[in-house]
This record gives sequence, C-alpha cells and structure tokens, in this order.
Amino acid sequence: MSGRQTDRIEQMTPESRRFPANMSFVGKEAYCFSADILPTGAEPPRNLGKNQLAELLDKLSDRDFEILISLKYAKYLLTGQIKRLHFSESPKPQVGMRSTTRNMFKLKEYGLVKTFERRIGGIRAGSASYIWCLTEPGQRLLDLHHGEYNPRRTRSHRYLEPSYVHIRHTLAIAECYVQLVEISRKYRKIVFTQVEWEPDCWRPFQHKGHDIQLKPDLFAVTYNDGYEDRWFIEIDLSTEAMPVVMDKCKRYHQYLNSGIEQRQHNGVFPITVWIVPDEQRKQKMIEAIKETFKKAPSMFAVITAEEFEELIRSGASDVTLY
Repeated sequence: MSGRQTDRIEQMTPESRRFPANMSFVGKEAYCFSADILPTGAEPPRNLGKNQLAELLDKLSDRDFEILISLKYAKYLLTGQIKRLHFSESPKPQVGMRSTTRNMFKLKEYGLVKTFERRIGGIRAGSASYIWCLTEPGQRLLDLHHGEYNPRRTRSHRYLEPSYVHIRHTLAIAECYVQLVEISRKYRKIVFTQVEWEPDCWRPFQHKGHDIQLKPDLFAVTYNDGYEDRWFIEIDLSTEAMPVVMDKCKRYHQYLNSGIEQRQHNGVFPITVWIVPDEQRKQKMIEAIKETFKKAPSMFAVITAEEFEELIRSGASDVTLY
C-alpha cells in the first residue's frame, strides 16, 4: 500500500513459548491503584503486616502468583478471563470455571483480591459475572515475593466504584490481551512475547515545541513465522464522537513523524489497530480516516473484535491500512 510507514522485522522465532501471563509484566502499580474501587461485602483486611504476608507466601501456588500478577497489570479481570488465562488445561469449561471460582474466593479470603459491587451480566450470570481486582495487601505481597517490599508504597484510602464505561473499556483491553495469549496457544508459528499496559505503553514526544504523550490502550509484540510484528492497540466502544477519535489519530501521525519509534526499532513503526464493536462503526471510522488524512501515510487497521484473530494470524505484512 502506498505511503505505508510500517514493516516487519525478520527474526528467528523464540524458542520459549512462555506467555506474558506467566512473566514479569511491564507496568506501574501507581496506575493500577488510580481508579477507585468498592468491594462487595466486608472490606478485606488492610492491616496485613510483613510477617502475615510472609506466611501467605508459603500458602500460594505458582498459579496463584500468576493470577495476582495478571490482576496487577490488567487491573480488572472477569472470572472467565482468569479461567482462560490460568485454567485453560481443564477438560471441560464447567470444570475450569468451578476451579477458577474456588481459587479466586480462596485468594479473596486471604485478603489479596476483591470483587466489584457491579457485575457484568448480572447476578444470573453466576460466578462468571464477578469482576476481580488486586487489593493493597495483594500488591504488597507481590512486592515481598519479588524482594521489593515497601509498606509505605501503597496507602489505604477510601475506594469508590469506577464508572461502567471505565470498567467496560478496561475489561475490553484485558480481553484483547487474553485473546493474544489464546492465539499464541492455538497457532504454533505465533509467539506472543511482549505486552505493555498503560502507562508504560505511552510514548512521550515533542510536537511544535510542546511535550505530548501518545497513549495507546495496549502495546504488544508477536513473532509470526520468523517475523516480529509490533502493535499499538486502541479499543473503541462507540462512546467517543468521531472528531475525538480523529484527534487521537492525528496524535499517531504526529508521533510517526517524530521518528522516535523508527529510530529505536530498525525503522519499523507499529501497526495501529482500532478494534471497534460492529461493522457500522468500522465503516464510519474508515471513512473518517480517509477523509481526514487524504495526503498522510496509511497507518491504521480498523477491525471488529471478531476479526482480531485473523489479523494476528496473518501478520502485519497482510494488513489493510487506512
């Protein structure tokens, strides 16, 4: 496609297929605790000291730690998403869901995780409707586990439940990550090797003398059949007016023109993927991009959630950009 500023980096496929769900994440816990949260039922104990946390360390399995790490950086996860990430070996979905639910309520009893007052799908959806997040003791336990314990790092304060729009958007970002893990499990030629959550996926740069930040929802790297593909991912839930979306697209063009990403990664700029809820929104966004950026390089992929797997499977070289 003419004007295209993206390409793929030829690489040897990594031998390790250990997914980022089981790796140390890139992220800042200050962001993870920036949203106010109201737990259901009684507040988990906030006075767990170092000795109490050390006792809990011996009670937790490797999978427990992986779940806590996932919650730390995804910030919120549904029970079903946790099942797909960490209990995928279960022979039947019902068995996996029961195992996941038991495990999560064990962690809740320890005071390491909590649930929202709000559920996705309502009470009739059962345990699948629970939205989970890390507690401050859970954060401090992870710090202790990684040798970074600092009792003053997270301070207790009154939590309020975030808005429904915020919850939906955050869970949609998490869903994108979960699908990347599942795609890597499904296709042996694809290896999901890197993820950056907000705010570490943000990119600071200067434009006309002003300090600016590009703020993707997620950044990911996949290896596909010997090539490295780099992705900026934006989740659109049709909650923003199209002029607002185009303003963010302008920010991507400004960052592209800065050349920062290309200098750091062999001239490659990540594919910017807009994931939209339906075909109508997709066509509306494509038309707006074509009209707004007539003379600019083509750099955006616009897809529905159902098309995400095929996008990753095909790789960056086969993406239609606008």
